[in-house]
Order: sequence, then structure tokens, then C-alpha cells
Amino acid sequence: MHSFAEFKALFDEDLLPHLEDLKKELSWRNILQFGIIIALAAILIVLFVLIAMEIVAIWAVILLSVFLIAGAIWQVHKLADRRDIQLRYKKTVNSKLIEFVAPRGEYSSDGFVSYSDFVDSELFKREPDFYGGDDLLITNQDGVEVQFSEVKAAWEEQGEDIKGNDSSQWHIIFDGIFMVSSLSKSFPDMVIIPDASKGSFGRLGYETKKANEQHGEFVDVEHPEFNDYFTAYAKDAKQAKKMISEDFMDKAVEIAQTIEEPIYFSFKGRKMYVAIRYDKPMFEFNTYIANITSYEKPYEIFKEMDFLVSIGSSLNSMKRREQPRREEDLGGMGNLGSMSSEDLGLTDEEMQAMMGGE
Repeated sequence: MHSFAEFKALFDEDLLPHLEDLKKELSWRNILQFGIIIALAAILIVLFVLIAMEIVAIWAVILLSVFLIAGAIWQVHKLADRRDIQLRYKKTVNSKLIEFVAPRGEYSSDGFVSYSDFVDSELFKREPDFYGGDDLLITNQDGVEVQFSEVKAAWEEQGEDIKGNDSSQWHIIFDGIFMVSSLSKSFPDMVIIPDASKGSFGRLGYETKKANEQHGEFVDVEHPEFNDYFTAYAKDAKQAKKMISEDFMDKAVEIAQTIEEPIYFSFKGRKMYVAIRYDKPMFEFNTYIANITSYEKPYEIFKEMDFLVSIGSSLNSMKRREQPRREEDLGGMGNLGSMSSEDLGLTDEEMQAMMGGE
């Protein structure tokens, strides 16, 4: 993670000059808007004076006034539209921050994580009828490819209104940041979802987790804080429990405590998926109400990017949990030769190593 001092140096040297140019353009637009209104008012006053002096016909003044007012409204509305400024701000700020946070990163303001990755994650059971997003970043950190973007997915409910006419209602499946990260090796399929109660229901909550088979078998891990924030499910709970590491669970808890938003994980083969719900758009700037040359919004975006880029590589540290095996856990060493690797929960290679084989 980068420091505020590093960000401030970047802002002062690379960002501020571009933002000052945008601020000047906004100032000129405001002046032109005001000037158009003043000029229109002055022309209308002159026209009505001419009518009073009977120099110009009323119908001609009315016709001319309609054209002048319509033209002024169109021009003022055009000058007031800040979407092009917002887009230029977004591209300028985001591209500079990405060059710093992820030097090898590729950024697309209108790109987003693919629909297939969203569905393949199996984090959300219902497939969306609408899927879109923006602000796609693809980067490679320490050999780990990470891509994330804002994503919005929704499904449409068809029905009838009280008059019997066809109607539809949209329901949000997910709205937030969706991330895909490569893994150094293949892992068993596993889904980790947030615990809304944060462990407040104690034993009852624990039993409820075990009974929920929507995502597979309950993975009972011995990590109190992790259990307070998350619930893990897998197709093979025994294998998943051996693969999930203390480091990963510690980091997942740290992330949950930092962002204070619902966060989901899923592991499928050599991919890890991370979904973070947000109730506000990230990487955006409102040029109507904010000081465009202030460092505060770029710093907020900087922290979000830096944090998200670091998640993929920091979570990509899952290792097989090394747990000592006692003789009684193995049914006695004397019976080892008559037991299969499947009975012991070991791979064939581990079995051979324990038997002294090559």
C-alpha cells in the first residue's frame, strides 16, 4: 500500500496542472452562461422599448423574442452540461493514478468484468437479465493477474398490474466492485459469503450456517473472527478445510473490517472471485458540487484503487494447512498399511512419502 505523501507528490506534479486547466474551462463556461442571460435580457429590453416607440411591430418582436429565448436556453443548457468535463476528469485522474498504483495496468473507462466470469463465480444463484458496468482495470502484480470493475447485475420480474396489464419490476442481484484474480495453483470449489449477523446469534447462528446447503457443504473452520464475518461452503468441505489458510482468513477479516461493506469470495479451479457491495459509485467525480482542483476526491479514488489492486496478490497466499497427525487420528500406525490414501484424506504422493516410497 502506498502512503499519502507518495500520493500528494503525484497529485501536485502530475494531476494538479491538468485539473487547473479543467477548472479554467469550467470558469469560462460559467461566465458565458451568465453573459448569455445578461445579453438576452438587454436585447429584450431594447425590443420592448422599440415597441413602445412604435418603431417595430409587435408581431416581429414576439417572433424574434421566441427565437432568441429558445436559442439562449439551448446554449445555456449546452454550457451547463458537464458530462464531457466529468469524462475528461475521470480519464485524466484514473489513468494517472493507475500508472502509479499499477504501472503495468490497462484501464478502460467503459469496460467491465465479463458476464461469464460473474456467472462462473457462482456467488449469486440467479443469473441476471441485465449486466453492465464500467471502470475496468487489468493488472499483473507479482505474477498474479488481477482485474476488477464496477458491475451492476439485476433480474426482471414479470407480472401484471392491478388493471391486468403486463408489468415488470427489476431487482438488484449485485451492485459494486467485482474482481477476478488468477491463482498460483488449482483449489477446490469454495464459496465464502458474508455473515450478516456477524456472529451475534451464537450457537443458533452456527447451526443455521450448517443447515444452509444452498452453496454446498458447510466448512467448519477454527477461526473465531473469520466465523463472525464469513461462512464458507464447498463441494468437498473436508478438502476445502485443509486448503484454506490462516493467512487468508486473517486477511479476509482485515479487509472486512477495513471496508465495512459485504464482501464475497469464491474459488473455482485457478481463479479467485471477489465481490464487494457498494452503495455509491466508485472512481466518479461530481463537477457540479466539488472543487475540481481539490486533492480529496482523487485521494479517495487512489486509496480505493491501491486497496483493490493489493487484494488480489495478498489473498493469493492460500496454502495447504499443515496440521500434525496423531497416531490415534490415523487409526494407529500399525494399521496404516491396510488403509487407503482416501481413508486418510491424503493424496497418493503423500501416502507414498509416509510409507517411505519414492
